[in-house]
Amino acid sequence: MSEELSASAPEGIDPLATSLAMAGASRAKADAFLDDQRHHMHEQLKEIGLRLWELRLGVMLRTATLIVGIAAATGVGLMMWQAAHSNGLIIEPFNVPPDLAAKGMTGEVVAAKVLDELVSLQDQTNSGRPAKSYANSWGEHGIKLEIPETGISLNELDNWLRQKLGHDMRLSGELVRGDDGITLTARSDSGAVSVSGPEKDLNVLTVRLAEQAYRSTQPFRYAMYLGGKNRGSESLPILRDLSLHGDHEDRMWAYGRWASAVAQRDGVPAGLKLVDQGLAAEPEAVGAYEIRGGFLANLGRAEEALANRRTVGDVLLDGRQTYTPPARIPIFKRVTAAKLASDLGAYYEAEPIWVELSHTGYPGYNAGNIRGALISDQIGAHELTAARATLAEVETLLPPPPGIARWSAAWEVDMQIALAGEDWSAVQAILAPVTAAARSTVIDRSMLRTYWNPELALAHAGLGQFAQAERLIAPSPADCYPCLRARAQIAAKQGQNARADFWFARAAAIGPSLPFAAQEWGYALLARGKPDEAVARFIIANKKSPHFADALEGWGEALMAENQSHLALEKFAEAEKYAPNWGRLHLKWGEALAYSGKKDEAAKQFARAAALDLTPSEKSELAKVPHV
Repeated sequence: MSEELSASAPEGIDPLATSLAMAGASRAKADAFLDDQRHHMHEQLKEIGLRLWELRLGVMLRTATLIVGIAAATGVGLMMWQAAHSNGLIIEPFNVPPDLAAKGMTGEVVAAKVLDELVSLQDQTNSGRPAKSYANSWGEHGIKLEIPETGISLNELDNWLRQKLGHDMRLSGELVRGDDGITLTARSDSGAVSVSGPEKDLNVLTVRLAEQAYRSTQPFRYAMYLGGKNRGSESLPILRDLSLHGDHEDRMWAYGRWASAVAQRDGVPAGLKLVDQGLAAEPEAVGAYEIRGGFLANLGRAEEALANRRTVGDVLLDGRQTYTPPARIPIFKRVTAAKLASDLGAYYEAEPIWVELSHTGYPGYNAGNIRGALISDQIGAHELTAARATLAEVETLLPPPPGIARWSAAWEVDMQIALAGEDWSAVQAILAPVTAAARSTVIDRSMLRTYWNPELALAHAGLGQFAQAERLIAPSPADCYPCLRARAQIAAKQGQNARADFWFARAAAIGPSLPFAAQEWGYALLARGKPDEAVARFIIANKKSPHFADALEGWGEALMAENQSHLALEKFAEAEKYAPNWGRLHLKWGEALAYSGKKDEAAKQFARAAALDLTPSEKSELAKVPHV
């Protein structure tokens, strides 16, 4: 019994004494003794519970302190990271005369006016280069959160970290009244700029000062702003200075734009020479490659333009370039792939990216740029009605300035649509005045022989005006891929077969990666009644660009001419994947089905063709089909 009590009795109670007391005491005394022991035990248990609660509370407080400490360290670490990566412009209150401040024109108000104008200038600048973030410095101190036992606010700590670790530029200034009016001055790390005028023109002076401050603090973006306002002559010296004397980032961004400005003034060859110079100095400048590709395309050097496009993709992913921020690389990669698909005739594959960007936007591309690329691919995929609708959308989103009926680029879209639809009279009507006016500017003259004359020459040939066509195409250079193709097609329309083959062969030789010369050669051979030779050319074009619908459709037509309509059906079905809305494709597919005895299926294809875009000759063919 005593062993059991020893094992179970609470600490502080003698089991033996308890046993003896209970044996010799009276019942009343025993009960009193037990009550006293119970009270003693209760008090001891309360004390033990309190001690346990104190221990738990201590653990909780230490845990909470640890969590707060970790959160504070994380917050400070985040502040340090943000401070180290800050690259904005902090605008401080201007100093103004006391009487103006008393009237409400305080230093904060003047600085806020400058800030508003700077933000407006930013919004009007179309550039892919990230902009500095403009902010007013007094807003940083609006609400203070004190750090305990330090007397230092978080805003003050943040400002101190940005000053020590960041790359922010601060802009301050003053308004001074003189005998002739007032002078507004802004000062930054880039220097001081001033504007003067009557006091009543304070708002106008603020706009002028903001523009000067924009030039001083962000010269590249200011040059892009000038270019967007048709003030290219003013942007040229800024871009030249940045290209030759700027830091690595400035050179990388400015060289290509300098080349563009020079091309406007001195012609495309001069711009190409300069952009090549820039890429030798800054080989990771992705944007300069894009500009170079445009120059090469304007000069008709299509094979070099294609190689240049592939280089863009290589540089983009080489891990060394800093032109494109990492977050933009995936979408830029898709844009590059879309352009490469277009270069090879896979127009329908490129369309979705431009549709997507028309909704999401993309830095450096405005609504017109994005939809312009979409229009080109819609025309290439033989979706002329869709192209017209997209053009109408552009003109609604971006109406031309007052007094101008249409944007200057709209006529070019009209011309490409007319060209694709073989509306030769419309092509001629659009291009004749354009080519006449092009002789008045250096850049247009440099593109006349390689860009507009070949298309106008084709229009003349389409109308049987061969003398005018030959006169226009004769001066075109030997390294111009579309020019050689135009020479070949003009010769073919005249029945000069040997001469046509000569020019097609020359075009194929200078564009070994491109499918267009082989495809057009195939159609020319088919028109001569040589379907076997035509098939060989279409096969070559298909190997160069498997998703080029025109080569597949031509291949199907050639197989039909060889009385192999059953094989032609396969080619038409494959072509539909890459040009599902091409009227001619469905017309010829219907003919092949009719020859194969599948009249019901043929009727469906003829009905489909009737609902799509067709050239005049194709409409005549469709009209001859029974029950259509």
